Amino acid sequence: MKNKIKLSICIPTRNRADFIGTALDSVISQADDRVEIVIVDGASTDNTEEVVNRYQTQFKNFVYYRAKVNGGVNRDMAKTIELANGEYCWMLSDDDALTPGAINRMLKEIESGYEIYLSNVTACDLQMRRIRDRFWLSIFTKDRVFNLHECKDLIAYCDKANSIGALFSYMSSIVLNRNEWLKIGYDYDFDKTAYALAATLFSFIKHRCRLKYIRDQLVYWRNDNVSFQDAWGMEARYLLDLDGYFMLAGKFLPNDRQLRSSFYRVMRREHPWYTIVHVLSTIEDPKAWDSFKEKLVKFGYSPKMAELYYYLSRHKNILNLAVAIKRKIVKSRAIHKILYLPRRIFIPTIK
Repeated sequence: MKNKIKLSICIPTRNRADFIGTALDSVISQADDRVEIVIVDGASTDNTEEVVNRYQTQFKNFVYYRAKVNGGVNRDMAKTIELANGEYCWMLSDDDALTPGAINRMLKEIESGYEIYLSNVTACDLQMRRIRDRFWLSIFTKDRVFNLHECKDLIAYCDKANSIGALFSYMSSIVLNRNEWLKIGYDYDFDKTAYALAATLFSFIKHRCRLKYIRDQLVYWRNDNVSFQDAWGMEARYLLDLDGYFMLAGKFLPNDRQLRSSFYRVMRREHPWYTIVHVLSTIEDPKAWDSFKEKLVKFGYSPKMAELYYYLSRHKNILNLAVAIKRKIVKSRAIHKILYLPRRIFIPTIK
């Protein structure tokens, strides 16, 4: 098996019996002998194991490892790569699915031998009904290779990024070279964050990191299935991004002012004003607000703008407008395309 497997579909899972079948169907329906499935189950308490066992009989290149205790999704993700036999690992979330033809496309892509491949996604609702296509880079960016180990190329990449999805926040978009991963290994500094995978990928830039951007959507993203935000609240969800990416910048980016500015602007595009206003409406503790404001300023939001966002969040009519705008943008393809026109026209630098 080790000599012929080219691509391992790596799926960390826990208590997703209701969803993982969709992911496995999407893989098995288009996989051949060059592909394997690797699942690490973080001690599920539902019938995930039963569901997975049924699929094992349908596909021969199948590795299923059930952990005795729940070690967290970061470690389960790393374990899937450790158990894989493929030259490349496609990191697939247990509630997403691959689009038809995605595996054949990726098998052709990885023949070029780059360290990372990043594809776009189609956002879907909980029932996997399509909402809209997502583009991690500017909608005008075609398939392209970026040498992220070169500062100039990394700046150009960040300048084109629409979302932190371009900065490895979304697992199912990522295909990585397994040997490159094994050279570096799991970064325990990010064990308690949501960005352990991103941390190892960013560590590639210290050596050689060629990223092939694939403009096509190769993944169906079950966008409505956000369990963390439901459990911990909106403030905690956004702090997860702010804290995680500040850590990533501090550890992996060279002390280059232009590069860090480009990197931080990606976060501001991910969380525009109407989103920030919505989040701030949930913060009542003055100390919590001071801490949140400090983090916004670190990412380039000016202190005055942060104060304005907080002021707007205290006014119900404006808050309702912000929430309505956010929901309209999420659902509207036309607005989505307008927002992702060239950055210099629509998104000024905040100083």
